[in-house]
Amino acid sequence: MPKIEDTEASGYRYFMSDEPRENLGPILVEDDSILGKVKVREARIGMVRNASDANRKAVKVYLNPLPHVRIENAKPLQGWYKSKHEPGSIRPRPCYTEALLTEPYGGSCPIRCRFCYVNSGVRGYRGTGLTVVPFKYGEQIKKQLSQLRRGSAGYITPFHEPFNPLEKFYHNTQQAAEAFTEVGLPIFFLSRLNYPDWAIELLKQNKYSYAQKSINTSDPSDWKKLSPGAPPLDQQYADIRRISDSRIYVSIQVNSVIPGVTSNEQVVELFRQLANAGANHVIVKFVECAYSWVSAMVARMVESFGDRGNKFAELLTQNIGGEKTIDEGYRRKAHALFRREATKLGLTYAMCYEYGWDCDDDGKVLSKTGVSLGPTYTTSDQCHGRRVPVFTRNSAEERFKEIKVCPPSGCLYCADDNNGVPRCKDQLMGEATALRLPAMKKPIQIPEKK
Repeated sequence: MPKIEDTEASGYRYFMSDEPRENLGPILVEDDSILGKVKVREARIGMVRNASDANRKAVKVYLNPLPHVRIENAKPLQGWYKSKHEPGSIRPRPCYTEALLTEPYGGSCPIRCRFCYVNSGVRGYRGTGLTVVPFKYGEQIKKQLSQLRRGSAGYITPFHEPFNPLEKFYHNTQQAAEAFTEVGLPIFFLSRLNYPDWAIELLKQNKYSYAQKSINTSDPSDWKKLSPGAPPLDQQYADIRRISDSRIYVSIQVNSVIPGVTSNEQVVELFRQLANAGANHVIVKFVECAYSWVSAMVARMVESFGDRGNKFAELLTQNIGGEKTIDEGYRRKAHALFRREATKLGLTYAMCYEYGWDCDDDGKVLSKTGVSLGPTYTTSDQCHGRRVPVFTRNSAEERFKEIKVCPPSGCLYCADDNNGVPRCKDQLMGEATALRLPAMKKPIQIPEKK
């Protein structure tokens, strides 16, 4: 079997190689206002893997501290990708927690997780091994937030490592977080690295802000193989304790669980370590793959874990909503176990994008698009943990204020137990749609009580 390269390491070797090399210009040294003296070279790259020459464009690649490119326009703020009600062939939104998704960095992530669905995608600079840096990202976020009249917590970030080595120079993560905090919106970071002091200080400024880490095994050796760019587990637990001691709520994404490689017993042991470190909440997500990269995912696991990788392949059998995932019977038994053990340890429990086939009372399959398993197993207010409301304001001069009538479960199920009427009486929020910037420019008007 050929060796399966991790994207960031192989990309780094490619861009740092000596001449000659296809599609690369000579290495030059420039004085840069942000990076100082830095090695650069021109490259011709495409936005899809294996792009033809006609679909490549010339870009300047900054080689230190890791190969990256700068872009002028960042990905706009947005809500979740899915809505509560989607066409029949598309999985509906499972997320209880409202959030505004940010992308201070894009492309290839230096943590190099072997199971990463972002790095495995076919589109974007991630296929080249390059990290993407939106230039002056904080200013762009501040401008977008100034237009918003309804908002939610800033998710920093579901696409990349927010505290990666480039943050020291560009400060995109910090400036975006500061922009949210200044207007009164909460934030949460999702990271596999240690939290910098400034991030902890920003989290303290809003009672609804919280910290997230992503850790998916209790075995130190497996962790190193699965997330080679992340600090060791003992450092992760120490960082959680440091955050918890600062009286900040800690939510852990146990994502992605790779059965066959990681046993249920190891996940429960991880819960014990997390509880001892001061975590409050765990979110379990079993691995799933787009059909286009199932074989690559299996090959990575076999290369790294041998027979355990083969066992994983035997469990990766269910087709649901256009994805390949773990057998549903296995997942349901595991979630029941995990919920029980988390509760014993004082942790609340939820899941992320966990679906089952839609069946009737007799077990007959009605649809393989998928229905969320969240309501069956979740013990927390929202999937990310405790209640975080949505917010509104009437002008850019005001700070955002929380919608106090928001139920613990957020928008997704707000109207379901209220005669079909959202508690804030705002139809758009009650529909739990996939919000985009234009829809967020109108305030939520709460009717006055008579």
